[in-house]
Amino acid sequence: MAETEFRASHGLVLADGGREDLHSHLWRVRAAVHCTHLNKVQMGIDFHELKALLGEIVAALADRPLEEHRAFASVNPTAEMVAKFVFDRLAPKIPPPGRLAWVEITEAPGCIVRYTQD
Repeated sequence: MAETEFRASHGLVLADGGREDLHSHLWRVRAAVHCTHLNKVQMGIDFHELKALLGEIVAALADRPLEEHRAFASVNPTAEMVAKFVFDRLAPKIPPPGRLAWVEITEAPGCIVRYTQD
């Protein structure tokens, strides 16, 4: 597992159709790799490589309102959608024998979501 963080803002559309005021979070992103066997240097993935991949992905979201990113233009920029965004972009970059197990987003202390695909 590796983690990184980035600062970005969002203003969610609420269930009653209202909208939150734009507000900022320090988003913590964690990703775990699953492997059933190890590569030639006895790793599933190098942690530094995983952290670098995470950094590249979240750099597109950093220091801006999430709604300004095309991935969130037509969806509610929830923590769940941020986790899916990271997962969808990170999964194809994980080299064998590893595979992405999950992405976890902490929006604020005690507010955590984990996204995975079966």
